[in-house]
Amino acid sequence: MARVVVTGAAGFVGGAVAHALRGRGDEVVALDAARGPGVVAADVSRPGDWEKKLAGADLVVHAAAAGMGGVGELPPIRGGRPVGSPRIPLARMRQVLLGGTATVLDAAARAEVRRVIHLSCVSVLGPDIADGIDETAPVGLTGDPRADTLAAAEQSVSAATASGLSATVLRLGDAYGPRAGRWTVWPVLLLRAGRFVLLDGGTGWLNPVHIDDVVAAVISAADSPRAGGEILHVTGPEPCTVAEFVGYYSRMLDLPAPRSVPAKMYGALDEAAVAVGRLRGRVESRRVPRPGSSATAPRAAGRSTRPAGGAREPLGDAAGGQTLGPSARSAALGIVRGLGARLVAGVDPRGRMDLGPLTVADVTRTGRCSGERITALTGWGPRVELADGMSRTEAWLRERGLLGVSEPSRRG
Repeated sequence: MARVVVTGAAGFVGGAVAHALRGRGDEVVALDAARGPGVVAADVSRPGDWEKKLAGADLVVHAAAAGMGGVGELPPIRGGRPVGSPRIPLARMRQVLLGGTATVLDAAARAEVRRVIHLSCVSVLGPDIADGIDETAPVGLTGDPRADTLAAAEQSVSAATASGLSATVLRLGDAYGPRAGRWTVWPVLLLRAGRFVLLDGGTGWLNPVHIDDVVAAVISAADSPRAGGEILHVTGPEPCTVAEFVGYYSRMLDLPAPRSVPAKMYGALDEAAVAVGRLRGRVESRRVPRPGSSATAPRAAGRSTRPAGGAREPLGDAAGGQTLGPSARSAALGIVRGLGARLVAGVDPRGRMDLGPLTVADVTRTGRCSGERITALTGWGPRVELADGMSRTEAWLRERGLLGVSEPSRRG
C-alpha cells in the first residue's frame, strides 16, 4: 500500500484518480480548494499547512487546475442552458497552473517524495501540428494563455527533474466522460441551447481519451520507474474530427449537426466579445505578450523549485491596453454595442455562437498526436473505444438529466 497525495481531488481527473487509488488499497490524501467528501480543503497555489500532508508520501499526483472548463466553472444554468461563458481571471489561472505547480514541486522535493505525476494537456503543442506529432516536438508560445501557462508549468517540472526529483508530465488528450466539463457537459449544454458551432465544418482533429483510460495511464506511469523524467502523451485509441466527436452528442440529444462558421470569423467575434467585457471591467484581456517579455518558467535552486518571492507569471501583464475613464468607457461601449448588434444580426441570426471553454485552437488542430511512447515505457495502452466511451457517457448524462430536463444538475 502506497501513501498518495492527489491535488485537485474534487475535480474531474483528480477525483477519478483518487477514487481508483483508494479502490486498489492505497492511502490517499485528497487536496482541493473546493470542499467535498473526503477532501482536505487546501489551496495548493499558495504555501500553507497542506504541505505537511506530503510527509511520508510515496507519490504526488498534481491535478489541480483552473481555467480548464471544468464543471465547477460552469456559470448559472437557466432552462437547462448556461448563462454566459466561463471567464476565469488570467491571474487566477496562472496562479493555480504555474504558481501551484512550483509550490507543489517544491513541497514534494523537501518532503523527499519518490514520484510526482504532473498532468498537462496536448494543447501546449498549439493548433498547427504535424500529423503523428510526438513528445520530441518543440513547444513554443501558441498565443493561447491557457496553453502557454501549461507549457510554462511543464518547464517547471523539467527544472525539478534536473534537480533530482523523479517527475513525469502526462499530456492528456481531449479527456471526456462522466463529470467532464470541457469536452462533455459544456458541448451538451451549448448544443441544447443552439449555440454550439463547428468551425470550418468541424474538420479539426481531436485526440479523445475516456476518463477510465486517463486514470489507468496515471497509475501505470506512477508505477513505472522508466517513466520518471519523461513527458508522455495520453491519447485514446482513435483520433477523430470535431464533427465526428460532437456528432455523438447531437445524436444523444436527437438534434441535427450544429451549423458551421468560418474559424476566422468566430475568432474575430470572440475577441470582440472579450474586448466588450474588458471595457465593462468584467474580464481581463487575453492578449499574450511577445516572446521575451516575461515568459519564463521558474528556475530550480538546488532541489527547491519555488521562485524567490513566489511564482513568476509566464505571460506578462494580464490587463493589457490602457484603462478608460468612466465617460470614455461609456462612449466606447455605445459604439461597440451599435456595431456589435449589426454585426451579429448579419452573421448569426439566432443571436449567439459559443464554444464555452473551448478555444479556436482546440477545435482546429491540423494533426493527430502520437501516444506510442507511453506504451513503450509503461505497457499502458488505451482500451476504451470512442463508441463505447460515448455510450458510457450517455448513460451518465441521462442519469444526471443533462439530456433533456429543464434544470440539469451541476454537481458531479
